[in-house]
Amino acid sequence: MIHVLVKFFGPLRDVVGCDEMRLSVSPPYTGESAFEVLSSRHTEVGLWRSSLRLAVNLEYVDFSKVLHEGDELCFVPPVSGG
Repeated sequence: MIHVLVKFFGPLRDVVGCDEMRLSVSPPYTGESAFEVLSSRHTEVGLWRSSLRLAVNLEYVDFSKVLHEGDELCFVPPVSGG
């Protein structure tokens, strides 16, 4: 088991009710595994899966990215602005 920090922005922050949380992730240690843990705690998060990007340690990566102890994750929702 590894522990990662997940930061939330925009509508995901509203769904989970906080800016960040620590997650314990079981093997395989991937972004997808972390997302599954998160969506099991907050089922509404699962509705966003198809439109999210994953950033690990401030770099966009695929959900198949292997995670390491202490990584910082952001599941980035679609954004717009002007």
